[in-house]
Amino acid sequence: MSNTSIIASTILATAVLATGMALPVQASARDWIEKVQVEKDGIDVQPIHVSAKIGGYSGIKTKSHKFLLGLYARATNGERIVAMKLGSFKGVLYFEGDGNLWSRSFTNRDVGAGSKRTVSIHHDATLPINKIAWHDPDPKASCDHTLAQMMKQGMTKRQVLSQPREAKAYAYFELDAVAARKSKAKSGKWNLGNTSNQRDSYIYEVRVVCGSGNNKVGG
Repeated sequence: MSNTSIIASTILATAVLATGMALPVQASARDWIEKVQVEKDGIDVQPIHVSAKIGGYSGIKTKSHKFLLGLYARATNGERIVAMKLGSFKGVLYFEGDGNLWSRSFTNRDVGAGSKRTVSIHHDATLPINKIAWHDPDPKASCDHTLAQMMKQGMTKRQVLSQPREAKAYAYFELDAVAARKSKAKSGKWNLGNTSNQRDSYIYEVRVVCGSGNNKVGG
């Protein structure tokens, strides 16, 4: 890889971590969807708390987090959106099982029962912490990084852990949208063989509070 390519890749990665950002995901062979998008839809002020002990950060204290998401899909002329599936993992597909991974499917009335070319949904998704796919870093790793950086600046571990610190983490989401011909969508006779799908992904920034070692806040 050339120096120019390396620099460009570094800039893109920095931009992704600086703000929530959609990442392109490949579409299916039939191109029946003009656009699919998942993004943050609202102001998320609730932090995830990470516990601390005298020796360092010990784990994520928060049990679940509510994500404010906007889901959007638009089919081409002559087709209709018949389903969408949101998941917190890579490779979300409406017609495939997810095992023990988190997902939420939208069909029938959720998407207009096959009558809508454009579907827009606000969805508050409350996920258990252990079901969230993190796009580095996760909350504890983010606190560990903050601790390391502050110690590099001259503070002792005890000083850093003496009070709560702010950090950020990044959750990963994908949305798969499915479109069918208008006649199939209206009759409900759509399936894997006569539909087209397209995906979008989003990196969702979450506020993190790294607790204090004396257990006053988030400990």
